[in-house]
Amino acid sequence: MKYLIKFEKKNMMIYISHLDTQRLFHRTMKRARLDLKYSTGFNPHPKLSFAQPLSLGHSSVSEYAEFETQEIRLQPHEVKERLNKMLPDGFKVVEAWILPQDSKSAAAQVAAAKYHIEIPFFFSYMSAIMEFFENESIIVNKRNKKNGSVESKNIRPQIISLKPVMVDNSNIMLTTSLHCGSASNLNPEVMLESFYKCSRKAYDRNAVKIERVAILGWNNEELLPLEYICKGDF
Repeated sequence: MKYLIKFEKKNMMIYISHLDTQRLFHRTMKRARLDLKYSTGFNPHPKLSFAQPLSLGHSSVSEYAEFETQEIRLQPHEVKERLNKMLPDGFKVVEAWILPQDSKSAAAQVAAAKYHIEIPFFFSYMSAIMEFFENESIIVNKRNKKNGSVESKNIRPQIISLKPVMVDNSNIMLTTSLHCGSASNLNPEVMLESFYKCSRKAYDRNAVKIERVAILGWNNEELLPLEYICKGDF
């Protein structure tokens, strides 16, 4: 059977890496007595993969993992219950589904992600955020990991939407959808750093809260939650 699970990553668990998250779920599935299917060959590995890595320090209510089991009669609600009994505080499976065996991988269908970002309030920010979004070009300098060279890139096409909402007298909530996935990916912190630079203020990572609230894929010209894309429910 092939399954897709949607899970949360919160509290202190936001400080464990993506690699450690993979290891944690593999071990949790063993403890939950899920008979994972393994690849064949010299170095077999479990058929377990994640839709999109989550940056260290970011929380999420919408992460996805898919895996295959040897069992053929385990229902999605049983998968959810078994995993939640074994997962540590900060992780929670919110839903599980059975996928068609011929479905494309979740990672291959990721196109965008939606975030809620809480930043400190400054009087000029509400108008400055909209002016920032209305720019046709937002240039950032990125270092090439392979050769160390610095390259300039326009990230504006990767910002799908950006909307500020006042939370209270001291904070603003930004709701933004950004390109995400192997084809095109924008880390929300890169966008934030660029905004702060344009606003002539120092970017303080410790004063910002970033939560991923949705991972999306394209159905024709519409972005839908990833489970609909993977299951083909349109």
